[in-house]
Amino acid sequence: MMTVRDLRKRFGDTEVIKGVDLDIHEGEVVVVIGPSGSGKSTLIRCLNNLEPATSGEIVLTGARSSRESMARLREEVGMVFQDYTLFPHLSILRNMTLAPMKLRGLSRADAEAQAMKLLERVGLAHKAQAFPGELSGGQQQRVAIVRALAMQPRLMLFDEPTSALDPETVNEVLLVMKELAAEGMTMVVVTHEMGFAREVADRVIVFDGGQIVECAPPAQLFAAPREARTQQFLAHVLK
Repeated sequence: MMTVRDLRKRFGDTEVIKGVDLDIHEGEVVVVIGPSGSGKSTLIRCLNNLEPATSGEIVLTGARSSRESMARLREEVGMVFQDYTLFPHLSILRNMTLAPMKLRGLSRADAEAQAMKLLERVGLAHKAQAFPGELSGGQQQRVAIVRALAMQPRLMLFDEPTSALDPETVNEVLLVMKELAAEGMTMVVVTHEMGFAREVADRVIVFDGGQIVECAPPAQLFAAPREARTQQFLAHVLK
C-alpha cells in the first residue's frame, strides 16, 4: 500500500530520520517501538506529510508519481495523535462532520448519519451534542479515531494514542484499535504498549537514532531479538 525509500528528515543541522526504507502492505499492522527521542513520531508524521521529508520518496499504491502520491496522502491516510486534537469549541458531532463535508463533499445529513454510526460503534452516540471538554480522555481518543475513520482512509497512522491517557482508560482505546485490525484496516502504530504489539502486530519495528534497528514478527522479535540494541531496549521496557 505504501512504499518508503531513503526517507530523511532534518531540523536545521540535525538529521532525525536517516535513510528509512519501509514497505507497508494492505491489511497489515506495523507497530513501531523504541526509546523516547528516537524519531518515531517524526517518522509517522512524515508518512502523511505533516512533516515534509527533507528527501526521499513516499508512494501510495496506485499513484502514477510521487507528486500525485503526496497530494493523496491527506485524503487517504488517517492520523490519530497523542493529544486527541479535537476542536474544543465544536460539538462532538460537528468535529465528526467537518472534514467529510468540506473535503469529501458530503451533505450535512449524510455526514451526520455516518458520524452517528461511527459514534455508536465506539459507544459514544449519546455524546454527539457534548463538547470535548465534557468527555474523559479515553472517550476523546475514541472520538478522534472514528473522526479519522469518517474520511474513509486506506491507511491509519497512530502516534502513541494512549500515552496521554489514565491507565484505567487505555484499554478503551486499545480495544477499538484491535477491532480495526481484526477488520483488516492497514495500520502503522507508534506505541509503548508492548502487549498490543505482541497481540496485534504483523511486524514490529524497533526504531532508534532515526533508523530501523530491527524488524520482525512479534513472536520472533520478543522471544529472540537479533540486534544488541533491541535486546537492550526490550530488557529495559519489559523488566
